[in-house]
Amino acid sequence: MIHYQSFGAARQVTGSMHFLKFANGFKLLLDCGIDYERNEFGETASNLNFPFQPQEIDAVVLSHAHIDHSGNIPNLVRQGFRGKIYCTKATQYLLEDLWKDSLNIQMGDARKKDNKKSKGKGEVLYSERHILQSMEQIVSCSYNEPINLSESQSFRFIQAGHIIGAASVYLEDTAGNRKVKFGFTGDLGNYETQLVVNPQPLPTVDYLISESTYGGRVHSPDKDAEAMLLKYIEEVCVKEKGKLVIPAFSIGRTQAIIFTFHQLFRAGKLPTWLKIYTDSPMAIKSTRVYDKFHDELNSKTIEFYKQHKDIFHFQNLKTVSEQSESDYISESHEACVIVSAAGMMEGGRIQKHIRANIQGYQNAVLIAGYCSEGTLGDRLLQGLKSITISKKEKQVNAKIFRTDAFSAHADSIGLLRYYESIHLEQTKQIFLVHGEENGMQDLAKLIKNKFNNVEVTMPIKEKIYQLD
Repeated sequence: MIHYQSFGAARQVTGSMHFLKFANGFKLLLDCGIDYERNEFGETASNLNFPFQPQEIDAVVLSHAHIDHSGNIPNLVRQGFRGKIYCTKATQYLLEDLWKDSLNIQMGDARKKDNKKSKGKGEVLYSERHILQSMEQIVSCSYNEPINLSESQSFRFIQAGHIIGAASVYLEDTAGNRKVKFGFTGDLGNYETQLVVNPQPLPTVDYLISESTYGGRVHSPDKDAEAMLLKYIEEVCVKEKGKLVIPAFSIGRTQAIIFTFHQLFRAGKLPTWLKIYTDSPMAIKSTRVYDKFHDELNSKTIEFYKQHKDIFHFQNLKTVSEQSESDYISESHEACVIVSAAGMMEGGRIQKHIRANIQGYQNAVLIAGYCSEGTLGDRLLQGLKSITISKKEKQVNAKIFRTDAFSAHADSIGLLRYYESIHLEQTKQIFLVHGEENGMQDLAKLIKNKFNNVEVTMPIKEKIYQLD
């Protein structure tokens, strides 16, 4: 008998963490992410303690580097986990900087909370020593490379098409005297996007743990990223002499946007005077990983690299690393584009750019990704007339646009396409995770209509599900 528990991303989007215990006693974690969900009081969940003994976990298999999938691994190590951490090579290159960046954010948040005695002490999950120790426990793997976890469990990574290094997991278990096959999607990328490959299908599995971030939605038909960016440049930067501010996650979204601007530049479509600023130290570091592993990107990107010897860097692009330069472009009246993290606008330098420019009628904010409920990005999309940033109320006079052209997640159509490719009709049970409950319910209906024999489950956090 095998048992499965979801310790994170159960009927919510963040905090991916899934536990499998096999008949031979082997205990496996799929992902170990930070939970960013807010309760009814607007407070985020505690990530400090685990609902299991970390030292009893035998191994962690990590789908990709995003913090809501990887960010609690150093805390797991701090509390006694000494097993191997398996990930792809590109993911390994991203993790150390991401974990250090997350630690800096935790320390900053802790200082703020410590100054508010009624809110209690801030939460710092680990130290830099635990990051270094975690890096030593990593085993990097190639795609499609068979890896033995024990005598009875083995797995391999398959490209998920989400960000560089992202993988789905195909897992085989023979501990119960017969083979049981598992699939875990991590995050599945959208089809036919900038930079990354399409999600590659898993072999047919008995049980599938599937993300459902956009399970109840269909992306807008606005898929021509170049035409969309040109439209907003013309409307905002050229006609209004304003700023186009684009919040973007530092890994994945920023690179896709910058690559699209580079394509426009090479086609001679960008105004020669228009500067494109990328203002995110983490994005600058992660872009180097995209450069290093460019041969894992899609064929269009590889061909572009062969032709121009570079994917991201071009004359109009200005990378901003120093705080003083970031402050300058934020307050200047220059018509320009600013691409800055974080994507949901809950932290990072983007808040400063929003605060400085949201009241300008000539400016615009282009939201290019998913925004969780209650985040600043979500509030702007709701059409609020004023927002509070850093304790200051600001009138929302800038235009607010949104686009799915750079989405790094498959929508309901893409998910069904993926399920067809893996012959979901031969799967006994699919567990929908990493999504909002309403979206999961919508996706569950679509799955039942298309694949009649599949049992669809939306796991409850920490509940034990007995398999096989």
